[in-house]
Amino acid sequence: METTEGIVRWSASHWGAVMATAAVTLAIIGGGRFLQEEGRRKLCRALAVVVGLIYVADSAFILITQHHGSLEQNLPFHYCSMMLLVATAALWTRNRKCCWVLYFGALTACMQGLITPALEADYPTLRYFLFFCVHGILMPAALAVPLLLGMRARLSDVVISQLLMNAYLVCIHPVNLLLGTNYGFTMESPVPGCILDYAGPAPWYYLLLQIPAFGLFCLLRLPVREKKRPA
Repeated sequence: METTEGIVRWSASHWGAVMATAAVTLAIIGGGRFLQEEGRRKLCRALAVVVGLIYVADSAFILITQHHGSLEQNLPFHYCSMMLLVATAALWTRNRKCCWVLYFGALTACMQGLITPALEADYPTLRYFLFFCVHGILMPAALAVPLLLGMRARLSDVVISQLLMNAYLVCIHPVNLLLGTNYGFTMESPVPGCILDYAGPAPWYYLLLQIPAFGLFCLLRLPVREKKRPA
C-alpha cells in the first residue's frame, strides 16, 4: 500500500470511501431512472442544493481552521472546489457548457482525486469526510447530466469543455506564482503516483496531457453522444 501523508491509499478507510461513493451514485442515478422527466429534474435540483451545501461546508471548514496553513493556502480555488460550483449551476439551470464541463471534468480530473487522495487526515476526522464528500458527490452529479437530464454530447461540447478547463489552469497559474500556492496543481503534482507524475515537470505536464485528455473525453462522449437525425 502507498501513503499520501495522512491516509493510506487502498487501505480500509480509502476503500470504504470509494465504495460509499459508488453506493450513493448507484442509489441516486438508479433511483432517478424510475422517475418521470419532471421528477428527474426535481431530483437534480435537490442534488444541486446538496452539492452547494457541501461546497459551503468544505470551504468554511478550511477557512475557519486554516487547515492548509496560511490564508493564501486556504482559499476555495482548488479545481474540485470550483467544480462543485459548476455542478450546482449545471444541475439547477441545465446550462449546456456547465453540464459538459461537469461531466468530462468530474469523470477524469476529480475521479483522480478519489483514486489518489491528497489527504492529510484519515478516518474518522471531519476533514476525511469532507474530502470524500467533495470528490464523491461529483460522480452522481456528472452522471446525472446524461442519465437524468437526458442531455447528449456533441463533439463541440468536448472541445469547449477542454478549453474551459484549460482556461482555469491559465488563470490559476499566475495566482499560484503570486501567492506561492498550488491550486490546480500547476506547481507540482499533488501526491506520488498521480498521473501527472508520468507526464513531465509542472506545469508542462498539462501540455503533454492535452491529446490524451481529448482522446479520453471522446471516449466518454461515445455512450452519451448526440445521434444524427435521419434525413
